[in-house]
Amino acid sequence: MMLSTSTTRAAARMGVKLFTRTVPARAADPFHVHYSGNAGSAIAQNTLPATVRGTQERWMKRFESESIPEPETSIVNIIAHVLELSGPSEVGNHQNSSLNDAQMAKIEALCECRLARMPIQYIIREWDFRDLTLKMIPPVFIPRPETEELVELILQQMENQEKTLFLEIGCGTGAISLSLLKHAPKASAIAIDQSRIACELTRENAESVGLMDRLRIFKHKLVNDLPPELHTQTFDMIVSNPPYVPSVLIPTLDPEVKIYEDLRALDGGYDGLTVIKAILRVAGKHLNKDGVLWLEVDSSHPPVIEEFLTKHGELMGLRFVASYKDLFQKDRFVEIVKL
Repeated sequence: MMLSTSTTRAAARMGVKLFTRTVPARAADPFHVHYSGNAGSAIAQNTLPATVRGTQERWMKRFESESIPEPETSIVNIIAHVLELSGPSEVGNHQNSSLNDAQMAKIEALCECRLARMPIQYIIREWDFRDLTLKMIPPVFIPRPETEELVELILQQMENQEKTLFLEIGCGTGAISLSLLKHAPKASAIAIDQSRIACELTRENAESVGLMDRLRIFKHKLVNDLPPELHTQTFDMIVSNPPYVPSVLIPTLDPEVKIYEDLRALDGGYDGLTVIKAILRVAGKHLNKDGVLWLEVDSSHPPVIEEFLTKHGELMGLRFVASYKDLFQKDRFVEIVKL
């Protein structure tokens, strides 16, 4: 894969190692203020003070000209981050504010990362998930808006005032577990992930939002069962947003995903069901009677999972209950109950 020089620079800033070969440098851009030297000693060659409005418009045009997805969202979030505002919605209140050389240099450096197709979540190092602001670091999988819907669906059916022990398989940033724990004060959770970085990030986010006292984290790659410490543990609920992209489709993913995110969190094997079937085996063994398994899956998977459980569910002690659509009206979430 040929990567631009900005991709290499962005990856170096964020500690991501990429295999690259040299390509011609991007031509100088006449539409933005040019800075020389490093970001810490950047000196504007434009004598007029830069404003938020002008900088936002300039970089929006730049992003649009290079086909960067969500150009406005990208620059607004970068400006909000550099100005240390409470959120991107506040940028509109600062349109006429002047930007100093240091702020301009930082904005330019972060925008170069975006030109390299680095996800905005990694660039600003945090993102909101429902009512939590969580730290994001590459290559830990970035939670998607659909997963917020999964949490909402679970909370609607969860007895929030009852003691509940649940398991999350593939915790990533910890978004699902932490959001559930925040809104179910009597619940406790165990989270597992095969990535050491993901486990550490989940722990850091749990400590940041004050929920570490109700969460245990294990580094473990799920194949057939849970780690030895949990072999006899049972749960009232299991939840997972597992890898479900068929391997053949991985090369077709957006650059933001296939360059920067951990593909282990996406690659679900030849049919996208490898990890899902392992989770079904675990659920059959570790769910309490009437316990519930919640899965986020590919939109083609619910009928396949239903057919699989029609054939094997009685032996596994599981019954397919229902599938639910996401905000794009695609079948995305599956509910399964322990017999």
